[in-house]
Amino acid sequence: MLVAPPHWNSGAESLAQVGRGPSLLMLDYDGTLAPFREDRMQALPWPGIGERLDRLSTMPSVHMALVTGRSARELASLLPTQHSFEIWGSHGRERLTADGVYTSTNLAPAQQTALNQLEKALEQAGFGTQVERKPAGLAAHWRGLPPDAARKVEQVARDAWRAAGERVGLQLLVFDGGIEVRSDSIHKGHAALHMLTRFPTATAAYLGDDTTDEDAFAALRGRGLTVLVRPEPRPSQAAYWLRPPQDLLAFLDAWIHAAERAVR
Repeated sequence: MLVAPPHWNSGAESLAQVGRGPSLLMLDYDGTLAPFREDRMQALPWPGIGERLDRLSTMPSVHMALVTGRSARELASLLPTQHSFEIWGSHGRERLTADGVYTSTNLAPAQQTALNQLEKALEQAGFGTQVERKPAGLAAHWRGLPPDAARKVEQVARDAWRAAGERVGLQLLVFDGGIEVRSDSIHKGHAALHMLTRFPTATAAYLGDDTTDEDAFAALRGRGLTVLVRPEPRPSQAAYWLRPPQDLLAFLDAWIHAAERAVR
C-alpha cells in the first residue's frame, strides 16, 4: 500500500555521499522543474531553476539528465540554460545526449496504427487542438477546458484506446491535465536504470511529480534518493516529498554545495 512520503529537509537527508564522489541527478520537467501551463510551450522553469541547472551542468562530479514525457527536442527548446545536458524524452524512448546525438526506439507498426486511429477519433470529436503527438505516444490535454469538455476528451480517448490500443500493448495513463496513450514496454524506470548502469558508483537521485515518475522511483528503490515534487503530497513510492519552487531550489542548492566538496 502506498503512503504519502514525509517532507524532505536538509536534516532528513544530508546528501553527505554527494560530496564523496560522483553523483547522478535525474529530474522530471513538467510539474517538477516547471509549473504546468495551459499552453505547454509556455511551461518555462520556475525562476532560479535555470541558473542552478547551469551550475550543475558544469560540475565535473555531477552527471545530470532530464527524464520527460515530452519529446526530447521539444524539451531542449524550452530550457533557458547556457549548457546542454542529457535528455530522455517520450518516457525513455528517446535519448538526446549533451553533445546533440539523438537516438530513439520505434513503436511497432500496429501501435503506430492504433495511435493514428486515436488521433483521428479526437479530431473528429472536435478536439484536434488538444492533441500532442509524440514520437512514441499521444497525449490529449484538457487543462483549461470546461469540465464537460474535459470529460468528453477523456471518454473519446478511452473508447479509442479500448477499440484499438489496448490489444496491441498500448498503455493508457491519466496525468495532471490530460490523458496519454503510450507503449508499455519502455518507461522512465528504464531510463533511470540505464543511467544507474552507466554510473554505478554515483550517488543517485530522481525527482518527479506525476504517476509516470513512479516507475523511476521503483527503479531507484534501495539504490538512490527518490523525491516527489508537488504542492501537496500524495501516495507514492518516493522516499521524500518537497514543495516547489522554494523547497526544490533549496534541494538543488544543497546538491550543488555537497558536490562542490567532491572537487576540492
